[in-house]
Amino acid sequence: MPLLAGAVLAPICGAVLRLRGRGSASWHVLACGMAIVLSCACCVSALSRLDAAALELGSTPVSRLEMVVASEPSQTQSGWLCRADCSLPSGAVGHVWLACSERLPVGERLRAVGRFSANGGDEWGLSSRAAGLVGRVKVVRVLEEAPPEGVHAALGGLRECVLGAIDPSSGPGAALLAGLVAGERAELKARGISDEFAAAGLAHLVAVSGSHLAVFSSVVEAALVALGVSNGSRVVAGLGLCAAFVALCGAPASALRAWVMLAASRSARLVGRRGHAPSGLALAGLAMCLANPHCACDLGFQLSVLSVASLVLFSGWFEAAAANVLGGHRSTWRSRLPRMLRGPLSKLGRYVRSSVCSSLVCQAATLPLVVASFGRVSLVSVLSNLVVGPAFAPLLCVALAALTVCWMPVVGPVALCAAWLFAGAVVEVVGWLASLPLASVAAMAPGWAALVPLVVGSVLLSTWPRPSPRALRMGCAALFVPLVALALRLYVLVPPSVTVLDVGQGDAILIRDGPHVVLVDTGPAGTITPALARHHVAWLDAVVVTHLHDDHTGGIDELAGLVSCGDVLVGRGVGANLGSLEDDVGRLARNGVEELGVGDSLRVGGFKITCLWPDEPTDGSENEDSVCFLVEYEGLRGEMSVLLTGDAESDVLQAVVPRVGDVDALKVGHHGSRVSITTEEAAELAPEVAVASAGEGNSYGHPTPECREVLEGAGSTFLCTIERGDVTLEPDPMGVRVTSQR
Repeated sequence: MPLLAGAVLAPICGAVLRLRGRGSASWHVLACGMAIVLSCACCVSALSRLDAAALELGSTPVSRLEMVVASEPSQTQSGWLCRADCSLPSGAVGHVWLACSERLPVGERLRAVGRFSANGGDEWGLSSRAAGLVGRVKVVRVLEEAPPEGVHAALGGLRECVLGAIDPSSGPGAALLAGLVAGERAELKARGISDEFAAAGLAHLVAVSGSHLAVFSSVVEAALVALGVSNGSRVVAGLGLCAAFVALCGAPASALRAWVMLAASRSARLVGRRGHAPSGLALAGLAMCLANPHCACDLGFQLSVLSVASLVLFSGWFEAAAANVLGGHRSTWRSRLPRMLRGPLSKLGRYVRSSVCSSLVCQAATLPLVVASFGRVSLVSVLSNLVVGPAFAPLLCVALAALTVCWMPVVGPVALCAAWLFAGAVVEVVGWLASLPLASVAAMAPGWAALVPLVVGSVLLSTWPRPSPRALRMGCAALFVPLVALALRLYVLVPPSVTVLDVGQGDAILIRDGPHVVLVDTGPAGTITPALARHHVAWLDAVVVTHLHDDHTGGIDELAGLVSCGDVLVGRGVGANLGSLEDDVGRLARNGVEELGVGDSLRVGGFKITCLWPDEPTDGSENEDSVCFLVEYEGLRGEMSVLLTGDAESDVLQAVVPRVGDVDALKVGHHGSRVSITTEEAAELAPEVAVASAGEGNSYGHPTPECREVLEGAGSTFLCTIERGDVTLEPDPMGVRVTSQR
């Protein structure tokens, strides 16, 4: 469905718009039908070629393949990952992920000993298949290497010169410049700047797309006009330079879409026709999807098409609506101003109105896709675009000018220094915006939500109602009260609970009472964002890290920039041994890191959390170093006590159990391992409910039958996140109340 949506949406949007103008409706409908049929045929053909390539790759030794690096590599924990084109014995080409221990430049040819893995049925495999990739090749040893040739060599050399002049590692400003003019975002990711731009709703400014190409083409056009180049030559030269810029930045699908639209617009100008943005977008999207149907599954392409389509179709209507709503108030306050201030303030008001409406339209059109892809939504996006948006074009112009003269003595270093300072100031402002309370919140949406913008847009296009001030004001007022009530219910008026989150083979536990929330452990990488979205968590009083294993700390870097957090709490002695987590913890914790020891306690609403273990400083590297807590609640809703044990097993419980005695619920240690608890310990704790957190199909067999038998023998109801999903424990006058996701 996503594959066809990108190919079909563009021509339908253009045709619907044209139905409102001249021409026969039947011809437009026929054109839409032909486009849909052609798109479907291309998709089916592409998928059949993909399956054939997967079969051939699976039966061909990797060492017989010649592979060509096709994309800029990105750094992972185990090395470098990029796309590559494999020449198959049959003459076909298979596109794969190429994993290698060294960074390979785009265009490099190589033969290697390695292993090919076809796409699986998991989310990664499905997304790779949708993107036209047949699987993954893990390079074990490189046999032959040939450097890039021709255009790849020229662009690679130019790129190295540009990055050498910028030196992305020299500071935040330089990292941003490298992303803007060369599409190099490794340093942005390493410094966490990409997360800050995403949290502030400005990710589009560091992902090369139409806005970059618009500025670049304007600069090129101005330079060619100044040189006296004729109109026809300007078009050809401008398109060529813009194509080189797109290639220099890695040729992302969003930038290719923008270049095709630019080419159509400039070509129309050559033959004396006026450019028509909706038609240009429709033709660009259709042409790219027919040439490569997998392009429609590229997230950058989808966001780019939706943003541009919403802007060209609806921004004018919403600006008119805003002007109507504010019309009376505007004339009242403007009449009271001195005459010399009315003009500038009117222009400022028009800019603010246009910027706010454009931001809202783009965000509304792309919201379901953004939530589905990133699990978050920026609540300061409108403010960020209002504040930072005007600086984008000047910054890119300054960067391009600095790179043009960087070879000149004195002038070059001064220009680069000015560009670095300008970019650094932008990074500081974005960082401040991202640090605002509720700048970004975790969110999730059902699959059908992606259809809402399409349905609303189709209704608006077909009816095109006149924006009545009275009706708009009444509509805004009618929406305000239920939205406020919903926000209070989801984020503030939350009953006390302890929730063991389903994060696969790892631990993450929410302790929550009203607006107060503490997260104990963050699960393995990639799991905590959707878990927080499920429970509508927008801020955290604190994050507690029981110990430093990856399945308990993998989500810390995701939390930075996603939620505001007061403290990060660790066991005594662990604060000095955070290692690679230190930077992520520093970005996450507003008040820094605090250490806990036996007897220390903290309050979360009506909950009291008391530390029971470890009784001496540790480095947090072992299961027995896990911080153990007794979580107690006493209030109008009843009483409840829960023992949280991290990965501690029976040898630790020997010291902890006598300090606790009977509890209502137990979070089973070490995912329910064979030695997580003994019969004697289970009998002394006597929990009504025991909950284990484990991942389906894990290689350890967690939770083990031995653990389950011990706890059930002590009279406990044994639950595991594998079968139940999120398990929530709530105090109740009749005992602990248990609800589960499944």
